Formats: sequence, C-alpha cells, structure tokens
Amino acid sequence: MKTTERQHLKTNPLAVALAQVQAWVEQNKTAVIATVAVVVVAAVGVAGYTAWNRSISARARTLLAEAMVIEEARVMPPGPPAGTTTDPTLTPGQAPGTYPTERAKFEAALPKFLATTDGYPNTEAGRNARYHAARILVSLERFDEAIKQYDLVIASGSDLIQRMSRLGKAEAQLRTGQFDPAIATLKEAAEQPNTTLPVDAVLMELARAYRLAGKTEDARKALTQVVEQHAESPLAADAKTELEKLKS
Repeated sequence: MKTTERQHLKTNPLAVALAQVQAWVEQNKTAVIATVAVVVVAAVGVAGYTAWNRSISARARTLLAEAMVIEEARVMPPGPPAGTTTDPTLTPGQAPGTYPTERAKFEAALPKFLATTDGYPNTEAGRNARYHAARILVSLERFDEAIKQYDLVIASGSDLIQRMSRLGKAEAQLRTGQFDPAIATLKEAAEQPNTTLPVDAVLMELARAYRLAGKTEDARKALTQVVEQHAESPLAADAKTELEKLKS
C-alpha cells in the first residue's frame, strides 16, 4: 500500500473501518459463507411457509363460500314429475340450487360448514364457518351442539364474531331452559369493554332472560337501564312498554 494511501486511511475513519471488516471477512470466510447460507435457507423457508399459509386460507375460503351458497339458497316446492305437465314455466322436480324446506337446506349446509371449520380451524374462514354451523344447529334445535360450537368461537378471539357468538349461545341456552347460564352469558356480553355490539339490544335480551327466569326485579333494572342510558335508542320505547307490563 502506498504511503499516501496509508495516510488517507489514518485520516479517514470510514476507510479504516471498511479495511478492518474486509480483513475480518478474509480470516473468517468459511463462517461467513455458512452464515449467509443459513440466512438464505431461512428466507426461503419463510417464503415457503407464507405461500403454504395463503394456500390453506384460500382453500378454507372456497369451502366456506360453497357452504354459504347452500345456506342462502332459495326454498321452493318441487315441480311436478317430469312428463306430467306441459307448462313451460314449471321445472320438473326440485329446481337446481333450491331446497324444498328451510330444514332441508340447513341440513345440506351444515356438513359443509363443519368440514370447513374442522379442516381449517385456525383460519378466519374456519372461525366464520364454525359460527354459521352454530347458528344452523340452533335452527335445527340441536342446542347442546350449538353451544359447544359457540364456545369454541368465543375462546378463539375477541372480535365481532366472538361477541355475536355470546348472543347466539345465550339464545340456545334460553331455548333449553338454561336461564341462569343465559343470564351470565348476556351479562358478559353487556359488560365487555369497547364492545361493538349495541348494548341496548343486549340489555333488552338480558331483561327477557330475567323475565323467563322469574326474576322480575332484575328485568325491571335492565329495562330501566335501557330507558335511562339509551334514551335515543329505538328500543327505549319498547323498554318503557315492557316496564309498564311488569307493573300490571
């Protein structure tokens, strides 16, 4: 190295630092290559996992969409058997994509929702599918199964679908005469901080649960809370009407 270059290095801290790094790399070439290889492999692994995770989510969303198509299908009676009518407006038998009854439609949709949530429980589509399955189970009057599904949704997060699941669970409990558990579920829903649920509606449902449980005074308190704390709500008038009924 020329004398002028040495002098330049002495007066240039950045050049000195770069020279030291270069020397270190030369002395530790094997270790550096191994470290770079590990970083590259890790990066490839992360990219692979991300792609795999996206693929999983896409499959879950596809299954959920198929289930929801069934849930939203039209209900209509089947047409006459083929060959028994000449009316061009009548489709022989059950029209494609329709179901003869709500129950038949729900029974067709339920396995689809359960397959989605069982196959992809940790995806957003899987959680949504579980919620829909619970709602259908209530409609089919399979209340104990519905409560179990709602509980799984409640345990899996703290978003809107979790809060809606509390209300669904309470409805299932009320319909099986589990009044005190339903009251506890509704109180949890009403007392959750920063809830996105309409608290006035939750309180009205809580008042109904109290009435069904024969706890008139508690029902009166819940209705009064609606009237006093949610005076601008459309439900305030309903609460006043219910309070008048409790007086009679």
